[in-house]
Amino acid sequence: MGTKGSYTGNGTPASKELQSNVTQWLDAQAAAGPGAPPQQLDPRRLLPSLGLFRPSGAHADGPGAGAGGGGTGAGGSAGGGAQRTVAQSSRTAGRAAAAAYAYRTGDAEALRELGLDYAQLRAVAHDPIDWTSRIVDAACGPLADGTIEDTERRFVASEVAQWVLEAGTADTPPSAEEVVRETLAMIIFEAVVSETAAKMNDGSRPAWATADGERQLLETARALADRASLTITGPSAAEITRAVEEGIGAMRSIWMEP
Repeated sequence: MGTKGSYTGNGTPASKELQSNVTQWLDAQAAAGPGAPPQQLDPRRLLPSLGLFRPSGAHADGPGAGAGGGGTGAGGSAGGGAQRTVAQSSRTAGRAAAAAYAYRTGDAEALRELGLDYAQLRAVAHDPIDWTSRIVDAACGPLADGTIEDTERRFVASEVAQWVLEAGTADTPPSAEEVVRETLAMIIFEAVVSETAAKMNDGSRPAWATADGERQLLETARALADRASLTITGPSAAEITRAVEEGIGAMRSIWMEP
């Protein structure tokens, strides 16, 4: 799991609905047995994950809910659980995606605007950990206090940067739209595995079911991101951030519909 398996979720209606959707699906997966066809998870069942992100001036969990929640896992913020915001998650992921794209396309000026040096990144390109760490630090800032939400943002920044570096062909990087959709998928995926980690790893299912389940959750998050209506104007940090933020907001509105 991307975050600590002891975190039990933020206790909000969005978290509880998401946990129910994922564990019911995973139980069916385990009951079918390791040789059975995969139990497909409808991407719409992950929509509650968008309710975990608080837009400006609103609670994170959508209609009829209170702030914070009762999660008791380690690393939670005030209120007992992860305090995610659409703006901050979009910004850090967007900056990481834009930095990796600028490196991939040799845009030294765009990298300078993000506080990175193209020549220095090229010098450590043989060391993926060092290369990624520099981009994550530029996108997220120095290590914070180890909260769930900070861990998520750093994980997403790292995974998105690596994906942008490796996707496409040697001569053709991914398009700006592909970058935005992968960024959106990784934000969704990490929120899902954070909120469901304790229940997915409670020992009630065989290990193979949990491992297969996590892989399928990523593919389902990508399928959900593919359905998002997006307006993408370019690969800069501001443009990617805006598109991701709008994508989260649009899908969050779908989940909140009566």
